[in-house]
Amino acid sequence: MNIFIYAVLVFLTLRFSVTLFNFISNPKLGDYRRKFSEKVTIVIRIHPDQEAVQLLDSISKQDYEHLEVVMSDELPDVSDSSYVLVLDPNTSIQNGLINSLVYRARIFNLSMLSIIPTQQNKGFLPDCLFPVADFVLLNLFPLRAVRLINHPIFSAAHESCLFFEAGVYRKLKLHQQVTDSAIAVTDVVKALKQEQLKVDVLLGNRLVNIQHRADAAEFGLFSKRLMLSFSNYAFVALIYVLLVVAGPALLLLRFAPVFYILPFGLIFLSRIMISFMTAQNPVLSLILHPLQMIGLTFTVLSAFFKGLFTAGRQKK
Repeated sequence: MNIFIYAVLVFLTLRFSVTLFNFISNPKLGDYRRKFSEKVTIVIRIHPDQEAVQLLDSISKQDYEHLEVVMSDELPDVSDSSYVLVLDPNTSIQNGLINSLVYRARIFNLSMLSIIPTQQNKGFLPDCLFPVADFVLLNLFPLRAVRLINHPIFSAAHESCLFFEAGVYRKLKLHQQVTDSAIAVTDVVKALKQEQLKVDVLLGNRLVNIQHRADAAEFGLFSKRLMLSFSNYAFVALIYVLLVVAGPALLLLRFAPVFYILPFGLIFLSRIMISFMTAQNPVLSLILHPLQMIGLTFTVLSAFFKGLFTAGRQKK
């Protein structure tokens, strides 16, 4: 039991270190206030159960003049644009986003830039579940490593907002590879890195926003995105839950309150830092943290047992 407690404390310290690195390095998309004239094609992926009214309205308010908007259930082959911006219909964008994306891509010579949208969840259930994906990612993965280390193992992306250099997009026929799957998008990042091309992933910083609904399709996509943080290894995710959820619960049962200061202080600071990075209400995040951990546990257990069931059926 003592070994498990030590493992919980060591892992908590490592997670805090990654969160602190993300917080200090500030991996957010800046509002650079530069003006560009390159043609940008915005591709809105059509989903049967989602409307793009809010997104189209936000696009119409952009001050970027050289835009083309395409709505399609399959990504088109763009032939005359400098950049391609792929958006999901449940997103919305703020004025200045396009110029900021172009500036970031040009200054770092990026072939692809993925933006993690700022969540604007409406409702108790979405608040209790969907922020967990950002929490786990920023707790485990240093986002700056995607651009700074050009190795496929340091790959991450969010499928709801993707910005491509059009030449690379056409050459590698990315319109045939990019889907609404978080797994497929991460594979594209790995493929680009194998071609020695530069990729970056940043937090949306309210320039790109996303609204999640409490429905089965959203929960399914959330589960896939969450498991991607564990490279789709359900057993690894289960160990994470044991260390992150069961570990602190065990500390509450076994030790006197004086021993809570270090572990729960690190959890408190991690939650606060991640809230500021993702533009969430820090007080609400702290209040809902226990419920979010319950949601995390349920999601991981569901994925774990689903994997066992699927493996059993394949053996038969």
